[in-house]
Amino acid sequence: MAEIYGNHPARYQVQVHPGLKLAEEEISFEEQKKYLHEAGKLAAKVREEVAKLVVPGANVLDICTAADKLIYDAGAIPAFPINISINDVAAHYTGQIQDSLIVPDKGVVKIDCGVSINGFIADTAKTVDLDGSYKDLINASKEACEVAIKTMRAGANLGKIGGLVAKTIRDAGFEPVRDLRGHLVERYIVHAGKSVPSIEVDTNEQAELHEVYAIEPFASTGTGEIHADLNKINIFRAAPVRLAIRSKHAKKIRNIAVREFGGMPFAERWLLNHGLTIPEIKIGMMELRRNGGMIEYHVLRGSSEDMISQHEHTMIVLEDGVEVTTRS
Repeated sequence: MAEIYGNHPARYQVQVHPGLKLAEEEISFEEQKKYLHEAGKLAAKVREEVAKLVVPGANVLDICTAADKLIYDAGAIPAFPINISINDVAAHYTGQIQDSLIVPDKGVVKIDCGVSINGFIADTAKTVDLDGSYKDLINASKEACEVAIKTMRAGANLGKIGGLVAKTIRDAGFEPVRDLRGHLVERYIVHAGKSVPSIEVDTNEQAELHEVYAIEPFASTGTGEIHADLNKINIFRAAPVRLAIRSKHAKKIRNIAVREFGGMPFAERWLLNHGLTIPEIKIGMMELRRNGGMIEYHVLRGSSEDMISQHEHTMIVLEDGVEVTTRS
């Protein structure tokens, strides 16, 4: 799930919510790797299964619901709501309650999914070409991701990796989406502070041994600029603050967001599975959004004529390279 840089309304918070009680047991690196690879294997399966469902005329909500079921049936939870982002939409579109959006006949669809097992997260994405017109665009983001994977290792300069990502995409004739970056991943935290840019950045920030990163280049047929759609907010996260809540519906939603979803991003459609009706969800969410109880993830898009592709893998940093957890 893309990390935003620039003047966008939704800025990621890296704290674990204070109401979330994390396990206090010590977990060895080998045990962490086991969870990370389990999450990665499942995320890759979901990504590939969902790609088969992305066909012209398919309902986006139905696709998202199918992805949710695959994850829950495997005994895991989504690390965030699956993003099904079409054409000029770069990120953060997920099926809303009673969503009627369908997959068009032509264009590209980005599938970005995350899986959490015991708080250990895998984040992965691919792009589907609906009519065979955008193979070069899709290959540009895919190759940029592979270049970053080959370069990443302990001590690697993250800004230099961004330069290689940008060069790969530009050499293919497209522009990197510079305000969307890869990101450090920690337990229960999809975006944990450090970032992997999509352009060269002058920084001393380096990857460290055993860190986990999700690298996700985006390639655009346009200028590479994106903006937040202020009228579309489909994904939320409980803000890591304590606040007074008045209505019982808001209190219930807040508790679900923290305890059931692990304080990670969620979709309103998930609340229907926790005994809340549509009117109750609307009332509760209205209060929480008004009093600062929710972080909002706006849908991000380029210009209307742009086509945008994305590829993403999660990896564990080693001394001489990485272990990618999200290969098929």
